[in-house]
Amino acid sequence: MSGDARYGPLSYGLRVKRLGHWTRIGSTAVAALGVGLVATACGSSDQHAVDPDAIPKTNVEVAQLEINGTGIDRFVSCPPPGELGQDWMPPVPIWHPTAQELAAATAGPAGAPPDDATMHGSTPTERAIADTREAFRACWHHSLIYDPTQDGHVAVVLRVAGDGRVAKVESYGACNLSSEAILCMQDTAKKLRFAPPSGGSDTVIIPAVFASSGAAAHNPNPSDVYAAAAYIAVEGLRPSLHTCERNTRASGKSVVANATFTLDVDARGKVIHSNLDPWSGNKDLLVCAAGAFESGSFPKPPGGRGTVQVRVTFNPRAGTN
Repeated sequence: MSGDARYGPLSYGLRVKRLGHWTRIGSTAVAALGVGLVATACGSSDQHAVDPDAIPKTNVEVAQLEINGTGIDRFVSCPPPGELGQDWMPPVPIWHPTAQELAAATAGPAGAPPDDATMHGSTPTERAIADTREAFRACWHHSLIYDPTQDGHVAVVLRVAGDGRVAKVESYGACNLSSEAILCMQDTAKKLRFAPPSGGSDTVIIPAVFASSGAAAHNPNPSDVYAAAAYIAVEGLRPSLHTCERNTRASGKSVVANATFTLDVDARGKVIHSNLDPWSGNKDLLVCAAGAFESGSFPKPPGGRGTVQVRVTFNPRAGTN
């Protein structure tokens, strides 16, 4: 079959007991990933199974998430604002630098002092924000050539090595910004220099938000609040999705695939069933992605159950959206 062929829907979980192995139904391989919702009577005869359809359900949609082998990931649209002060990015993981990352950071002249350009402000974060503001704005203006309607945000995360050089740059919570804009901001951030951190390494976060001055006020409803939290949950699964992409790439198979994942979430925020429809590309890569979603955790849905729909595209072709 062609790697770009479309197939029928894939369904995971199937509301059966966790089997811990692959099973085959018909001609389609599926994973028994979920835990059954079937309630069985036990004890007195007046116990009744709860009808799942009687439980209020919150349905939200998360914008398409692009997973790229370069690490420049993004949502094509931003989440609703949610509640005042609600986060739009997950907690940044603690950095454990590898020898390769440290070697790359110290490749410049030994003992070089921090550049003057990074000495504005009293803290490393204030310096980084002050010294990238104009450059980040220029990245955004230039990227309007590719997409003239970019009102989005991204958190550019700098991992600073012991000598004050930037060893690694990551991005979190990127939405409604082109890949070109994000890459430009990362390249800018790589050039920053800081005083050697007292702890031997440091993490500096630069939140960059690009919004039209005429943006309307928003009064979130419970679905908006839940959707904003669901974005963060999906964002938090990016490392697992990248593991799927890397393993597929290492196997020599195609790393191009996309699917719309419809995830049923129980009262605890666990995915109990997932369905992929439509989908195309490398089926094994999407099966791995379904497992990543099943192992993750979503916020507890209002009312007791919910459905989160998200489209994931691995390595989108240039010029596609």
